[in-house]
Amino acid sequence: MKRGLLFHALVVLTLGLSLNMSLHCLAQQNPVALDAKSDAEYDAEDDVNTTLWLAAGGILGVAGNLPLGAVAVGGAYFYQPVPPAERLLGKPAAYVSAYTDAYKASSRNLRLSAAAKGALGGATVFCLLGMIKIKPWADFVVW
Repeated sequence: MKRGLLFHALVVLTLGLSLNMSLHCLAQQNPVALDAKSDAEYDAEDDVNTTLWLAAGGILGVAGNLPLGAVAVGGAYFYQPVPPAERLLGKPAAYVSAYTDAYKASSRNLRLSAAAKGALGGATVFCLLGMIKIKPWADFVVW
């Protein structure tokens, strides 16, 4: 069956319009998601107490070296805070979804980095205390 020039022109026009409309819809949703992500990252930096997670990793690291410090890192990974509801009141559903996902991811990254730094620092102190023969750490560190 032979197709004419008009058929091919209509196919190209239809494809062009369908791609243009889908990209237009994505372009309309993108600024909302970007605003939500930037707001969530800013709020997560304010809300996460990195000193607490650093201290938790450090204390557990000194108490039991890196395996016990990993408990703080695991806690930082699995704890999932919910963003305060008053920040999301009156916002569209796309904003709320993007904000919640970005808030959880950003706060998790902040907690993880602080807990990991504390655990590594605590494990270093654990080893140093064992090397200078301070009890009970000297019983665990063999050099």
